[in-house]
This record gives sequence, C-alpha cells and structure tokens, in this order.
Amino acid sequence: MRVICVNTGDKYDQWYTDNLKYMIDKYSGLEYDSFEVIDEELYGGVYDKLQMFDKFRDGQNIYFDLDVLIKGDCNQFLRDRITVCHAWWRDAWHTPLNSSIISWKGDVSRIFKFFDSKWTDMMREYYRGIDQYLYEVYRPDTYTEGFCSFQTITEEADYDVYLFNQKHEFMKTTQWCQKYFLQSE
Repeated sequence: MRVICVNTGDKYDQWYTDNLKYMIDKYSGLEYDSFEVIDEELYGGVYDKLQMFDKFRDGQNIYFDLDVLIKGDCNQFLRDRITVCHAWWRDAWHTPLNSSIISWKGDVSRIFKFFDSKWTDMMREYYRGIDQYLYEVYRPDTYTEGFCSFQTITEEADYDVYLFNQKHEFMKTTQWCQKYFLQSE
C-alpha cells in the first residue's frame, strides 16, 4: 500500500509534507509500504493531483491533501473502487465532492489519460477543479463519515480527519490543532 500527497508550486512549504507524514505515522494506523510525494508541476494547482492516477496503477492507494489534520484511524478510508469525500458543506452550485481524501485499488489511469488528452479544454470545462471533473465524468463513491471540514466545524470534535479546504494557514494558528502536528525544532 502507498500513501500519496501532492506538493507542487509554492503554496505549501516543506512543513506541510513533513507534517502529513508525521500524522500518518503517529495517528492514522495505516501500514504502508511507501509514502509518495508528487512534486512535478504539470498543469498547475489542483489539477496536478491527477498525476497520481497515472503514476500509481497497482495495489492499494490512499491520497491526502496537505491541508488536513489526522488524529485517528484512517483504515476506514481504504477502498477498492475510487472514493472521495462527500462535501456536504458546499453550496449547491458547486460539486458535492471533495478530493481531500481519495482511495482506490488498481489501475484507474483512465482518469488521468482522458484529462491529459485535451487538458487545456478540460481545465476550461472543469474550471472548479478536479472535484467537478470527477463528479461529472466518473461519479465516484463517497465517504460520509470519519471526517469534517474546518469550514463548518472549527472546534475539536470526534472526527479522525479535519479537512482545512483551502484554509491551510489556520493549521499553524489554531491552538487546539497544535498537539497533533509536527513541531518545529
């Protein structure tokens, strides 16, 4: 099994990658063979996540955004069929998916290949990002439990994973979170 993250561009410094690995090792309960970091900027922004579907075509895979807090068991998120978070907190005009956690087993490279075959057109059509792309083209399964969004629940509660959803700066300033994070020395 592999754990995957993406750190392209300059939005997230190295602390976020190191912190994710720290939380995976300390709290997630996942027993993995490799921790993979995609750092090649191919399309820019969130679309760079799609590379993982091409690079990792076998075995069990689980992906986490860098702006997550992991404080409990993540084995509940392992799936054979591609699965993403149900984004119950989003407005109706957006998509009901959130790709902060993605799991799959085997070869789903078709997701990358279809997008890559005409990526400039795809970026225009799916301008809201890969959540829109996955929802409209593939309709993946969804997780409904075990996580929450910091956009709606900002106090510590009984969730194994907090998704910061583009509010990564709050990770370093929200006091209750600090006990779960890698501390700078």
